[in-house]
Amino acid sequence: MKKIILLTSGLFMLAITNIKAQDIGQIVAGSTADANKYLNTYLEPFGKGEILNMGRGWFNTARVHKTLGFDVTVSAQMAIVPNDKLNFVFNNADYSTFKLKSGASSATVQTFVGDKTFQTITVNTTVQGKAVNYDFNTPTGVGDDMKKAIGTVAVPLPVAQVSLGLIKNTEIKLRYFPKTAFSGTEVGVFGVAVQHEFSNYLPFLKKVPFLHLSGLVGYNSMTTSYDLTGKGVAGSNQKAELNLSAVTVQGIASVKLAMLEVYTALGYTSGKADANLKGSYTFTYKDNTNPLLTYSSTVVDPVALSYKNSGVSNTWGVRLNLLFLKVFADYTFANYNGAGAGVSFSFR
Repeated sequence: MKKIILLTSGLFMLAITNIKAQDIGQIVAGSTADANKYLNTYLEPFGKGEILNMGRGWFNTARVHKTLGFDVTVSAQMAIVPNDKLNFVFNNADYSTFKLKSGASSATVQTFVGDKTFQTITVNTTVQGKAVNYDFNTPTGVGDDMKKAIGTVAVPLPVAQVSLGLIKNTEIKLRYFPKTAFSGTEVGVFGVAVQHEFSNYLPFLKKVPFLHLSGLVGYNSMTTSYDLTGKGVAGSNQKAELNLSAVTVQGIASVKLAMLEVYTALGYTSGKADANLKGSYTFTYKDNTNPLLTYSSTVVDPVALSYKNSGVSNTWGVRLNLLFLKVFADYTFANYNGAGAGVSFSFR
């Protein structure tokens, strides 16, 4: 479970360190308003993709466990990023202190999952009443690396959960990891879902006993923080925070044919992601007219990003039943299509 949780937060850390490699201080230093506008678009595919991932992976059959039956399931969910989210158009007119150094009024720049091309931005700002300017290169993306590793550009999320059968054709599912720190990273996970099967009291299903129908309602949340103090920009109490939550409602149908089971679901998922830079950050600037003179400025909690994503989804999957071992894979059609696969150790 510990390794899964670390993998879950790893992509967020990669996003932060990828910006850091380009000097996040230079992005934030010019104007917190411009920095938030730029970073909000840069990280949008990550935030919106993970929201939908949080609502996935709850089920791989419409059948529920008998009373006290249970399973332990581990899966990998991937939100496939639409092509139009790999990059975005930077317009000078949208920013007060950021301008393209090339002199163009607009240019294409990469999101976090874009390619490795970049543009140079000139920042013009005022510090202690003095005009200062400097350049930075826009952050590149990790999309090319993703294509080499998994064949597509997607936002991944490992998932682990336990399901327990209750009375009256109902089971409860739990995702839980107490808030724990690992080498500067602190992560906590909580998720709960209830699935109820209708098959036993729908008369027409008696004629098709291999068909099962159920409904599921689930909630999942994750909090991650990463200590940034001493990692590039002067200041104190610096950390990056990510808070994710999602609610999903699913109507599920499955057909069991010997060892093979096919399942589908129609549902709706809605959620929110907040990503923040907390703490104080002190930046030093050179005077435009006298490079020997420097000025400093400190900002507190400079970045607060927020994303929402919601919509209807349609999942199709197949499961292989090998005694206690279940192996499954599925594909979900949504505004960020998704692919999932995993294994389950089930005792009914």
